Amino acid sequence: MIAAIVLAAGQATRFGRCKQLMPLAGKPLLQHVLDNLRQSKIEDVVVVLGAHAEEIREGIRFERERVVFNADFAQGMSTSIQAGLRALSEGTEATMIVLADQPYVNAQTFDALIDAYRQLRTPIVVPTYGGKRGNPVVVDRSLFAEMMELRGDVGFRALFGNREMAKVAVADRGVVIDIDSPGDLE
Repeated sequence: MIAAIVLAAGQATRFGRCKQLMPLAGKPLLQHVLDNLRQSKIEDVVVVLGAHAEEIREGIRFERERVVFNADFAQGMSTSIQAGLRALSEGTEATMIVLADQPYVNAQTFDALIDAYRQLRTPIVVPTYGGKRGNPVVVDRSLFAEMMELRGDVGFRALFGNREMAKVAVADRGVVIDIDSPGDLE
């Protein structure tokens, strides 16, 4: 089983307010992400909340997703990744780290990354668009212990180093677009 960990615990300090709930085409950013995941092959979704958790719980329609709270969210992204990893089922073979501020990644892209992981069996699978590396990233269970050792505002890119990695070219520009500021949203 491949599970998604949706990182939605951030304080959105650059954005200035709860970014996960900002409206885009009539619904919150995070809702777009969850709706796209629901249309994919992902079997299990863990959403990690931290800052604005109660506000997000009230503003988002959660269905099959499991929501976990990261009390250490202020210490950086690594703590959210770890909270998500702790919530995964024992039979999880890999996780897809999904960013809550990437509402344009479509279900076909999630599926292409899953298919590439299953076919190639590399420990890391990343999408590329126009030659640029993007998100989400699939990480094999063999790297979970190392991910539990990350500290601070460090994501999974700290694991890349010179590891074997599959780069999957996708036609989805959404993998390189994230919403960091009100201007990005517009």
